[in-house]
Amino acid sequence: MHDIGKNLVKIMLEGSGVEVVDLGVDVTPEQFVETAQRESCGIIACSSLLTTTMQEMRRVVALAEEKGIRDRVKIFVGGAPISQSFCDEIGADVYTEDAASAARAAVEALNRA
Repeated sequence: MHDIGKNLVKIMLEGSGVEVVDLGVDVTPEQFVETAQRESCGIIACSSLLTTTMQEMRRVVALAEEKGIRDRVKIFVGGAPISQSFCDEIGADVYTEDAASAARAAVEALNRA
């Protein structure tokens, strides 16, 4: 159940021609950032179903900055408890409300890169 939203976003991204590295669920900030470095990803997309995991998104942003990849990786956030104000607060780049808008925003971000 907890990966339904993630899987919908993945389907929409792949349908838009975006290559996806799916790390599954319960992914640590370190796993997100290390994978982005290793795979030369242009986007890190994080989703949260519960408020208890929202702060991990803040750590993803901070760790991306620490590792020196923040200037070349856009960080997307979404999920039921996430809002634009939370996205702004943690310094992420993009908040979207649904899978279709996430795919559109990803294509736009990658085309600008």
